[in-house]
Amino acid sequence: MGKHSSHYRRKRKTKKWTFEILMALAGLLLIGCAYAGKINPESFVPAPFMMLGYVPMLVLSVVLLVVSLLCRRWIGAILLILAFLATAPVFRLFMPFNNADMAPPEPADRSLVLKVMTYNVLSFNYNEPKLGGKPSESMKLILDADPDVLLMQEGGAGGVFWEMIPSLTPYVSEIKLKYPYNYWGSEGLSIMSKYPFTTVPLGESQYARSPLGYNRNQSSYLARAYDLQLPSGKQLRLVDFRLQSYHLSFGKGQSVRVSPDVKPSALERMRRSFTLRGHDATEIRKAIDASPDNLIVCGDMNDVPASHVYRLICGDDLQDAWEQVGSGYANTYNRHNLCYRIDHVFYRGDLRALRASRLKGGSSDHYPLLVAFDIENTRK
Repeated sequence: MGKHSSHYRRKRKTKKWTFEILMALAGLLLIGCAYAGKINPESFVPAPFMMLGYVPMLVLSVVLLVVSLLCRRWIGAILLILAFLATAPVFRLFMPFNNADMAPPEPADRSLVLKVMTYNVLSFNYNEPKLGGKPSESMKLILDADPDVLLMQEGGAGGVFWEMIPSLTPYVSEIKLKYPYNYWGSEGLSIMSKYPFTTVPLGESQYARSPLGYNRNQSSYLARAYDLQLPSGKQLRLVDFRLQSYHLSFGKGQSVRVSPDVKPSALERMRRSFTLRGHDATEIRKAIDASPDNLIVCGDMNDVPASHVYRLICGDDLQDAWEQVGSGYANTYNRHNLCYRIDHVFYRGDLRALRASRLKGGSSDHYPLLVAFDIENTRK
């Protein structure tokens, strides 16, 4: 009788702690997802997938915390709270809570404020039959927002520049009037500016290899720099980049030349994308290191905050404008049910971010980011 009683007690004790063990495992997984960006994807393949899983894991952990509190499982709740505290720096990168009262004061002189927008415009829908001939909603969004400088990714369509894109025809006069200085790169890295600039390609021109295993027919640059000449002799370097896409929409109907070794599964394409982005981010970081101190770096990273690529490009010197003055989650990608902020604005030097906003609208698969900077101390 005593033997059966002892077995029953052990069974009850094990059952009692099962919930706490599950909460501990959930907390550890949350921490692992949050800091997976510290690991090179080439060393540990699951790391970048874990980074993408941080937000879903965060939501699940909040639900588990609520359950723990409602069921009065205090130890489980404490374990989850400790995991939240451990991942707070990463949470702030994804969802900062800055408000108007916390914003830095703006200079009285409007010429000391520079509004910079970064936007993957999807070639202004040039290749989409349903939208390609209609007035571009993306360009309307840009003109209404009135940035001083617009840095674009996918700004052209395979060498087809903006004056040849039908959806932009209604806006040609306004573009020329408002943005007299512009440059349209064949790879889609383009700029429209109210101020004059000189164009500086970064790195060596190369054929861009994709996760599908083919080379594009044209040479391209990973990034371009623009040395902006601002009023009162001020100058500033802007860097625009676009990193490797996931190629999630790849299908059998696409006319692409695929290497024999390619496994056209979505997971395999994503794995190769992570690797290629890591290599490209390393090259961009070299260009950043060789740039002047006063610098704004922005573009379509195709990766989330705190990821390996994000950390490579940020280094120890760049600040994330959204973390500093943005507010909320603010996804910039709007397709495939992947609501992530994969477009970023970084800066360093004698600059100060004043405010940041994510604008909704347009007809691209991205939303733009608009950041206002105080450039009062930015001088030659």
